[in-house]
Amino acid sequence: MNIFTNIESSASIYILLWLFGAFLIGLIVGWYIWGVAKRALEAEMAELKAEFNTLSEDHKALKVELETSKTTYAELKANYDWKARRLHDIETEKGDLHTQIHDLKGELKEAENGKLALTNEIEGLNASYNGAKSNIDTLELKINGLEAEIKEAGRIHNNLNREIKGLENQLEATKLSYSSTNDVSAIMDSDLETASETIADLNAKIAGLESNITEYKSLVVSLQSSDDDLKAAHARTAALEGKIAGLSEELDHTQAALAACRDAKAELHAAAITVSTEVEEMTIDDAKVAIANALSTTIGTATADQKDDLTEIKGIGEFVEHKLNDLGIYTFRQIAQFDDHMIAYVTRAIEFFPGRIERDEWIPQAAVFVGGSPQIISEDDTIEVEGAPVSKVSPEDARREVKAILSSQFPNVSADDKEDLKIIGGIGPFIEEKLNNLGIYTYEQISSFDEKMINLVTDAIEFFPGRIERDQWVKQAKSLFDAKYNG
Repeated sequence: MNIFTNIESSASIYILLWLFGAFLIGLIVGWYIWGVAKRALEAEMAELKAEFNTLSEDHKALKVELETSKTTYAELKANYDWKARRLHDIETEKGDLHTQIHDLKGELKEAENGKLALTNEIEGLNASYNGAKSNIDTLELKINGLEAEIKEAGRIHNNLNREIKGLENQLEATKLSYSSTNDVSAIMDSDLETASETIADLNAKIAGLESNITEYKSLVVSLQSSDDDLKAAHARTAALEGKIAGLSEELDHTQAALAACRDAKAELHAAAITVSTEVEEMTIDDAKVAIANALSTTIGTATADQKDDLTEIKGIGEFVEHKLNDLGIYTFRQIAQFDDHMIAYVTRAIEFFPGRIERDEWIPQAAVFVGGSPQIISEDDTIEVEGAPVSKVSPEDARREVKAILSSQFPNVSADDKEDLKIIGGIGPFIEEKLNNLGIYTYEQISSFDEKMINLVTDAIEFFPGRIERDQWVKQAKSLFDAKYNG
């Protein structure tokens, strides 16, 4: 059916036109609104796309950062594991040191008890000695008196003998002159018999006095033997005091080592609990580049085939040695050439404790291993011996002078007289060998060191200046010498 056939009036046409106009207006408005909405959506889409691109870049950056964090975490975990192992080792060492201290305290207590017993014994011997000495003085007076009596008795004996000979001569003469007078002969016989009895009494008295003298002399010998026992007790006391001094010194060294372990434990605890978040101005990569430049210029390069055992340096363990090797540092000679800048680079590159290299004295130790003097290279390139001015005596001149002094003071000492110098704190096998090469073999030689000799020996063995005095070599050597030869 055609809808237009029903439109017969102008009103219908007007309505139709009105509807058509409304439709067109609605279409135009709708198209306009749709266009505005479309442009708004397109703008929003562009913003979302830009935001998406930004988030994508952030995602990539975060992914890279995550990978870096994983690597850092792995390094920190390895470092923490090493520190945990080291802490366990220190705990073990601490336990061993506690055991040693307990044993040393026990020995010290026993030595003190022995010393107390010897002191009591000495006091008793002193009392006995004083009493014996008083008795000796009294006996000596008696002996002197008896010797005087013996001399007087001998004089009387001689006089009586002379009188007897005179009487015998007189008797013979009287017998010749008065042979017929029996009374005179009887008188003379009686006088002769009386004189003989007197002589016999004197001889008996003399024999008794000689017996008393023999007895008194035996008593003096016995008392002198007691005096020897007293001297032996004094010698044992001196030896025991030397042993007590040695034990006390060993206890001091052990307590010092325990204190060092406690310090190291506290440091490791702090490092294990709180990982430093302080960011250095120099990155690890920059430090490694600086080390590589130094190796190729001032420090010198080395290969794994030339590798030294760096763990012999106090303060370098297997973990740190591995890190140093990764940096191209393999030898003692390279470490001995470190300056302040190189120390800072290495500390940063291996993520070490700042100041630890200087505190553990890596450079002086390395210098000793390569046969040189411990040195520090300052910023103005002047070389100074650590802790003292530069020595004016070369090692060769010092060795010649030390040998000359020893040959004059101890001409008979040779390698056959060698004593274990490693007992002295501060002397290890390496230093002992150097001392032996100088002709120093005994405690007595070291105990005779004066200031000049100490300086010469320090230069001769290229040792740390002041170390001999700080470790008290002379005092320890005197105690060992006294304990061995005067005890």
